[in-house]
Formats: sequence, structure tokens, C-alpha cells
Amino acid sequence: MLIDRAAESTEEVTKLRPVRLIREDGIVRPYDQVASQGFDLFQRSEIKQLEGETFREHCEFPGQKKTNIIVTNRRVMCVKEIEFVGHFNKEWECLFEHFSRPPCVDGGNLRIYCKEQSKMMIPRKDGQEPMKIVQLKQPAVAQKLCNAITEAQLARRQLQMVRQKSQRFLKPGNQS
Repeated sequence: MLIDRAAESTEEVTKLRPVRLIREDGIVRPYDQVASQGFDLFQRSEIKQLEGETFREHCEFPGQKKTNIIVTNRRVMCVKEIEFVGHFNKEWECLFEHFSRPPCVDGGNLRIYCKEQSKMMIPRKDGQEPMKIVQLKQPAVAQKLCNAITEAQLARRQLQMVRQKSQRFLKPGNQS
């Protein structure tokens, strides 16, 4: 009788915390609530992921309700959650291959030098290179994101170099 009641129960089970983030290197590290929340946000956002894209870092965008900056191994993007619908909107993105130079921190501002992606490349009249300034207010947060972008770019370059090197050793007749 007791077993029958347990089987008939329809209580909903909810997660107590977001899933653990396991980084690209596969090493299981101690649980990090902030990283896990960012990873959960990245997965829930349903933003079309690029090939081989993995989550690296995130932070809330100060002054913007339900808006986050997400860093992956391929790009930086600003994602906003639309409350009443529960959907996400990608406000902007900068792919690493479009960076004209490394990002830098100026106080609480993160400067991202990303070439504008438009069909017609019209040079800017002021002669300055295109730049996105992310106003994060706290210098430590800006530096954390800058470091995450730099590390992600470095890891991506290393992966590309390994792939290029391994391609040299493939014999033309053995490719499938």
C-alpha cells in the first residue's frame, strides 16, 4: 500500500542548483555557483551556437535589467532575457576573428575592438577603428571579462595551430 502511494505521487522535482560547469580541458573542479549560473544561462538562451562553441565566462550588465555579457571560446555577446515571454534576445556580438586588436580595460570599461560587419565596408570619417565600450562600472569585473576573452582567444589559436599541424601529417591517399 505504501509503495502504491509513492508511485502515484505527482510532485514536481526542481533543481536545487545549476549543473556543474566542466571546462574544455575536462578537469572536474570544485562547484562554482557563478560559473554554473552563467553556463545555465548560455544553455537556456537558445542562441544559435557556433561550431565547437563552449561557455567561458559571464557577468551581469549593470543598469540593464536581465541583461548579461557572455564570453565563449568563439565570441563575446550581450544577451537580454525578455521577462514576460521567457525568451532571450542577442543585443550584439563580436566574433574573435573580427577583433582588430586585443580588448583592454579602462577603469570599469571594457573596450572591444571589433571590425563592423556590414555588407558595405565604409571607412569611418574620424579615422578611428570600430570599438564597443562595455560599461561595467567595476574595474575588477571588466578585468575578469578581459582576461576571459584573452584566454579564450589564446586557446582558440592554439587549437587551430594543432589542427593545422596535424593536417600536414595526413597523407593525401589516406583522407576519408
